[in-house]
Amino acid sequence: MYRIQHIEYLGGLAALPLLLAALWFLLSWKKKTIGRIGDPSLVQQLIGSFSRWRFLIKAGLAILAFLVIVLGAGNPQKPGAMENVQRKGVDVMFVLDVSKSMLAGDVKPSRLDKAKQLLLLLTEKLENDRIGLILFAGRAYLQMPLTSDHGAARMYIQDASPDAVPTQGTVIADALRMANAAFNSKERKYKSVLLVSDGEDHDPEALKTAKLLAQDGVMINTVGIGSPDGSPIIDPSTGESKKDEQGNIVISKLNEAELQQLSDATNGQYLRLDNVDDALITMTQQLDSAEKKSMKDAEFIDYVSYFQWFMGAAFLLLLIEFFLAERRREKKTATLALPARATLALLAVLVAALPAAAQTGNAQLRQGNRSYKKKQIDKALQQYQSAVQQAPANPTANYNLGNAQFRKNSFDEATRSYDATVQHTQDDSLREKSYYNKGVAMIKQKKLQESIDAWKQALKLDANDADARENLEKALIQQKQQQQQQQKDQKDQKKDQKDQKDKKDQKKDQDQQQQQQQQPKPQPSRLNKQQVEQLLKALEQKENDLQNKMRQSKVRTPNQPEKDW
Repeated sequence: MYRIQHIEYLGGLAALPLLLAALWFLLSWKKKTIGRIGDPSLVQQLIGSFSRWRFLIKAGLAILAFLVIVLGAGNPQKPGAMENVQRKGVDVMFVLDVSKSMLAGDVKPSRLDKAKQLLLLLTEKLENDRIGLILFAGRAYLQMPLTSDHGAARMYIQDASPDAVPTQGTVIADALRMANAAFNSKERKYKSVLLVSDGEDHDPEALKTAKLLAQDGVMINTVGIGSPDGSPIIDPSTGESKKDEQGNIVISKLNEAELQQLSDATNGQYLRLDNVDDALITMTQQLDSAEKKSMKDAEFIDYVSYFQWFMGAAFLLLLIEFFLAERRREKKTATLALPARATLALLAVLVAALPAAAQTGNAQLRQGNRSYKKKQIDKALQQYQSAVQQAPANPTANYNLGNAQFRKNSFDEATRSYDATVQHTQDDSLREKSYYNKGVAMIKQKKLQESIDAWKQALKLDANDADARENLEKALIQQKQQQQQQQKDQKDQKKDQKDQKDKKDQKKDQDQQQQQQQQPKPQPSRLNKQQVEQLLKALEQKENDLQNKMRQSKVRTPNQPEKDW
């Protein structure tokens, strides 16, 4: 689809009616002047060599050259080929355990820190693979969908902590189901899960879920971290060792048997994380041995400019106009040649000035593209910014600038650049890619609703975009899960408020009992032995009722793990 890069320059076409009107007035003036000179027949003999048609042809050539110059100044363009990076790889979903048991100190500095070291090094080795990240404890959360942006993956891995998951525990089955949903359901290969955990699973559904993943062609590789002897868990909020309900210190141990079962069920490999370098080599070889598929990532789109052809045509028209005489003979007066020379000079200035202004921004854009291909993102970012400053309405410059800002994790700035691209282009293909990239930038800022809106716009422009459709489905599922979680949290909050009220009522009853016990007994009368026994039995019954009520208030919700580490 062709487009005009500088559509604002087409405002010069408004001068075309004025030029035609000026030509009409000039012809009328010439006719009147001939009548004033004298006898019309004598005047016709004097100007017999003058050709009215040649004059009109010269004027038409000059006006046509002006029209072509204005169109050339707008810089007509045709979309060039989309630049793609061809690669072969697999989809790898990192599933990282961030439960409190990962804070145990049997691995220095901690189990979680060492696990993060391994995953950060793997992101550098798996440069041709798409990577996603799921964090789990008592629940699983999709932190990042599958993407080739490894810089964003490293950022999310570094920020992983138990605070990212409000519900504590270790429920591996939920994390595996979410990882399976993140893959392309139409494929039965090219999919791998890397589960990093201490295996202290409180969910009996993990092995059954792993077998379901194996049927979908997913290979689970497991990395166990910790020691079989175990270690106490230091609660970061108190700095003390965590204790169970009976007051005993919790000892978290590595459950190698369960992790081994999960990997065996999917033809994967289990590895105990003792040395990060050795584990890195083993896991890299394991993932490299998997069958890989051809992938491509769109980097940027460029346009082919045609303004130079228009300027060449305008120059040729002016050249013909200059050498075409108004008289039938070669001899021509200075008076008749002056308008042609003036027109040529004026249009030559336009020919020299307008293309130069159009080329400046394009040169910066091409330099930015070359830097981007060489992965010199900082340099490309500066060149794209310069191109946008020179031509703020250039959609290609804004789109490429957004991609460079995305690579630098400046997601908010990238979003604004994609919005500018959509605003200044009529190319549906470029608008669709801008909406898609905006959706990814929004999801990285955890703006779920905004990403959903962007992907919906992308699908309106291209309903066949499988990536946009898949991301939209996952975002809608995540939104539904968040809504369900919010509803559950509200119910839990109401239940907590009710429990607190019950405890207040119990405390009030206890205070009343204490007050009654502390009140002096009436002196005139004394209790006999039978009355004392009845009173003690009544107090004992109240105490039993109170303990039963307190035990009932501690009953857990059905979906919450029995242990919170």
